[in-house]
Amino acid sequence: QFQRHPCRTPPLQAFSAMSQPEFAPKPYKRARRAYSALQKERLAAECQAYLPAVLEGCPQVVKKQAIPASEKDADTIKGLFPQTYDTPLVEFAAGIDGAAGKDGASRSPVKVGVVLSGGQAPGGHNVIAGIFDGVKRWHPESTMIGFLDGPHGIFTGNFVEVTAEIMDGFRNTGGFDMLGSGRHKIESEEQFANSMKVCNAIGLDGLVVIGGDDSNTNGAVLAEYFKAKGCKTKVVGAPKTIDGDLKCPPHIPISFGFDTACKTYATLVGNVAVDALSAQKYYHIVRLMGRSASNIALEVALLTRPNACLLGEEVARDKKSLRDLTMDLADMIEQRSKVGKDYGVIILPEGLIEFIPEFERLMSELNDKLASPGVEATEESVLKALSPENAECFKYLPEFIRAQLLLDRDPHGNVQVTKIETEKLLAATVSAELEQRRAAGSYKGSFKAQFHAYGYEGRAGMPTIFDASYCYALGATAATLLAHGLTGLIASVKNLLAPAKEWQCGGVPVTSLCVIERRKGKDKPVIKKALVELEGGMSQPYAAYMKLRSKLRMVDAYNVTGPIQYDMKDCKASTDIPITLQLELGKDAAPLSDIPAPKKMGEFLYIPQSLEARSELQQWRTKRPHQVPTSLQEKSIAAVQVSEVNATMCAEQDMSYMRKFFSSIEAPLLEFKASEGRTPVPANQRIGVAFCGRQAPGCHDLLCGMVDVLRSSSSSKVLGFVGGTHGLFEKQWIELTPELCKAYAGTGGLELLGRTVDRIKSTEELEKVRKVCEELELTGLVLIGGARTNTDAAYVAEHFKKSGAKTAIIGVPCGIEGNMVNEFVEASVGFDSAAKAVAQLVGNTAIDGSSARKYYYFLRIMDGANTGGRTSSSHLALEVALQTKPNMLLLTEEVDEKRMSLRELVKEVADMVAGRATDGNNFGTILVAEGLLAAIPEFRSLINELEALPMPSTPEKVLPELTQWSRALFQTLPDFIQRELLLERQS
Repeated sequence: QFQRHPCRTPPLQAFSAMSQPEFAPKPYKRARRAYSALQKERLAAECQAYLPAVLEGCPQVVKKQAIPASEKDADTIKGLFPQTYDTPLVEFAAGIDGAAGKDGASRSPVKVGVVLSGGQAPGGHNVIAGIFDGVKRWHPESTMIGFLDGPHGIFTGNFVEVTAEIMDGFRNTGGFDMLGSGRHKIESEEQFANSMKVCNAIGLDGLVVIGGDDSNTNGAVLAEYFKAKGCKTKVVGAPKTIDGDLKCPPHIPISFGFDTACKTYATLVGNVAVDALSAQKYYHIVRLMGRSASNIALEVALLTRPNACLLGEEVARDKKSLRDLTMDLADMIEQRSKVGKDYGVIILPEGLIEFIPEFERLMSELNDKLASPGVEATEESVLKALSPENAECFKYLPEFIRAQLLLDRDPHGNVQVTKIETEKLLAATVSAELEQRRAAGSYKGSFKAQFHAYGYEGRAGMPTIFDASYCYALGATAATLLAHGLTGLIASVKNLLAPAKEWQCGGVPVTSLCVIERRKGKDKPVIKKALVELEGGMSQPYAAYMKLRSKLRMVDAYNVTGPIQYDMKDCKASTDIPITLQLELGKDAAPLSDIPAPKKMGEFLYIPQSLEARSELQQWRTKRPHQVPTSLQEKSIAAVQVSEVNATMCAEQDMSYMRKFFSSIEAPLLEFKASEGRTPVPANQRIGVAFCGRQAPGCHDLLCGMVDVLRSSSSSKVLGFVGGTHGLFEKQWIELTPELCKAYAGTGGLELLGRTVDRIKSTEELEKVRKVCEELELTGLVLIGGARTNTDAAYVAEHFKKSGAKTAIIGVPCGIEGNMVNEFVEASVGFDSAAKAVAQLVGNTAIDGSSARKYYYFLRIMDGANTGGRTSSSHLALEVALQTKPNMLLLTEEVDEKRMSLRELVKEVADMVAGRATDGNNFGTILVAEGLLAAIPEFRSLINELEALPMPSTPEKVLPELTQWSRALFQTLPDFIQRELLLERQS
C-alpha cells in the first residue's frame, strides 16, 4: 500500500512574468546509476527487430483525405485551426532501398526535439529510441533534443542533447525518467512565443509531443501557431495513455502503455483471486485506474475473470443509481453465500462514481462552482453554491467521501477521481443492505471486504514485448513524418495482429480527431475520448464479457495471468497483445473451461482445477522441470542416504526451561546425500499434509515434490487435509495424485487444500490430531507454516512421543515474512516470490516518482508476526529495499532498538526530504515496515491499552479507559488513524 504526497513548487506563471527562455543545452545528469539483471537483459534486446518493414529504406508518402470525428463541430474546429485543418491523412508505402542514396547522402540532417507530456506510460523511452534511430537512419548526422520535465521545458528552454550513450541507457525500460514529464500546457501567448523562440534558436526541424488526448491537442495548437508564424518547426504526436481512451480505429487502434499497465494490474488481481480461493473468507474489491473510461477495468476483467466488474459506461447508459449498484452486488453476494461462498473478487474503475447519475450531476456542478471566484473548497461554501438537489446528494454522502470530493482539483479543473475511494463507498452501502437482509432472514453469510487500489504501480513498469515494439514503431513513424516535413499529425501504427515487420505506419491529422468539449467552464477542442463501446462496430470486448458475466457471478473461473514475461523464444504469452484489441481486430474470445461443482468439506469448498482451465502462462510453467539438489534428482527414496551429523541445542540459558516441555533438546541434524547403492524403501506409507499458516507462493510445488518422491514407495499415498487445521481435526482429506498435482505445479496460493490460522495448542487439540493420525493410519504428518506452525509441530511431536503414537511429525518453514530464518533454515517457502512481487511494485512506483519528480511515495511493506518477540520482523521490507534501493527504509527492529519516539522518526524523514530538496529533488520513495508504529514506545503503550478493550469501538468509549499519556497521544492522532486503531481485531 502506498500514499503519494506532492512537494509544492513555485507556480509556473511566475516564470513567464520574470524570465526569458534559455537557448543552450544543459549537461545531462539523469542517467540511471544501477540496473537490475532483467533491465540489463532488456537493454541489450535489439530494438531494430521492432522496426516495421515499411519504414526501412525510404518509404513513400501516400496522402489521403481525413474524416472528421464530429460533423457538427467541424466548422468550429476549422475556425480554430485555419492553417492545419486541411492536413491530409498519411500512410507510408514501401520505398526502394537506397533510393535516396547510401547513408542518406542525398538527404540533409534534421534536428528533432522530443517532449514527454502528462502522466507516465510504459514504453515512452522506446518511442524516444524509435525517434532517435529514425532520424539517424534518415541521416547519420541528424541530432535529437530532449526537453526536460514536460512542455514547461519547451517554453523555458530547459533541454539536453540526446546522445547514443544517453539513449542506450533507457531502451526497453519503463518510466519517463530519461527526460521527466509534466502536466503543464503551453497556453498563454507568452508561452507560445517563447516556445517558438526556443525552437528557432536551436534550429529545430521538428518536435514530437508524446502524450495523451490533451497533450496531443496542445501539440496541434502549437503546430497551428508555428505554421501561422512561419516557424520551420513541424509538430507531430505519439498516442500515450494507460487509460486506453486515446484510440481512433482503424488508424490509432490503441495507445501505448495500456498493455503493460493492464498486465501489471491483471497480475495483482490474479494474485488476490487466488488469495480469495485459498482463505475463502474475503471479498477483494479492486479499484483500477480509468477516470473517464472503463477500458482498463474491462481488459483486466477479460484477462482475470472476476465475479463482477462494474463499467462506468454501462452505469451511464442504464442510469443506474448508487442503490441499483448496491442491490445488484448484494444479490450476488447473497446468492454466493447460499452455496457456501462468502468470498469473491469485484473490479471497478476509479471513475465509476462520475457515471452514477446523481454523482455526475453533483461533480459537474462542483467543478464549475469551484472554478468560480468566491467559492472555497469547504463544505459550508460549497453547500451554499450548489443547487438544492445536488446539495442534498452531497449531504447524504459519508464524511470521508465528502472530504475527498473537496480535495485540490486536477490540472484540468476536475475532481481528483483517483482520490475518491469508491470501493469503500460501495462496500459500506452493500454491507448495510446485507445487514437489513440478515434481519429479514434471507441472508446468513459473512461479508468481509479487503480493499485494493491499483494505479501508479502500472504507469512506469518495464514495458511488455508488445508495448516495447509498438512504441519503437510509433517513434520511428514520428521521425519519418518529421523527416518528410509533415506537421499537425499523430503517429499511426496498425495491423497489430500481424508480426511487427508487417505493421502499417502513417499519420492522422489531430484536428480530424477533435470535438468541442467543456473544460473549466469553457468550450475547448479536445481529441474525442474512446470509452468502452456497448454497441456498434467496436463493441466486441463488451459483448465477449457479457457472454461470461452471468456465469462468473457464481462460478470461480479466475484466470491467473502471472507476471509479465519477456522470453519470446519459449513463452508464447510474452508476445500477447491486449485481449480487447484482439477482439476489436476480429479474433474470437476463448470459451470458459468447465469448472467442477464445489464439494463442501467442513467450512471449506474443495474445487479441484484441471490443467486445461489454467491460464496460458500457468500451463507453460507446468512444463518446466523442477530444479532439485543432487541427492534428490532421481526423486526416489532408494537413492537417498540419510545420516545424522551434529547434535543441536537451544540457548544455554533456556535449556532448563525448555526441558519442561520437550524430553529431547539435543537431537542431531539430519543430512541427505545421494546414495551410492540402493537403500531399502518402506512400503505402504500414508503421509498427511496440512497448510496451517498464511498463503505463500510455492506451497503447491511442495506438494508436487512430496507426491513425486513418494511414488518410489510401493502402495504409498499422500493425504491432503482440506481446510487447514480445521480439516485436520475433522478428517477432511483427499488423496493427492500426480495427475491432480500437475495442474497446480508452479501456481501460487493454497487453493488446492486451503488453510486456517488456527493453532494446535491445547491438550484437547493435540489429542484430536493424534486420534486422526491413528484412525487414518498415518505414518507421517507434515505441517506447513511459519514460526507458530513449526512450534506447534514440535509440541505435536512431543505429545505423540509421550503417548506412543507411531506418526512422525515434520514441519516445513513457510511464510512470505521470512521470519523462520535461522542457522538451520536459510529461507522459508514463499519469501523470494513475495519479495520479488513487492519489489516490482516498489520499483515501478520509484521510477514513477523520478519521472514526475514531484511526489514522495510512502510504501508500507508487510511484516512478520511477532512470535516470541516484542516487535514484528521486517525481513521482507529489508529484502525489498536491498533489491530496489529506495531513498529511505524505516525498519521496525531499528526503531525498537534505538527506542525512537515519533518526533525523532518524523525528524529523520524530514531531514532526508530537506536534504534532497537542496539538490532540487522534490521526490522520493520511502519504505515503511508494517509494524513500525508498535515499535515506537509511546505507541506500544497505547496499543497495549487498546488491545485490552473490546473492539470495534469509538473514541468516546475508549478515551475514559486510557491512561493520561495514552489519552493525550490518541487525541493528537489524525481522525483516520483513530478510526483504524478502533477497528474489529482480525485473527
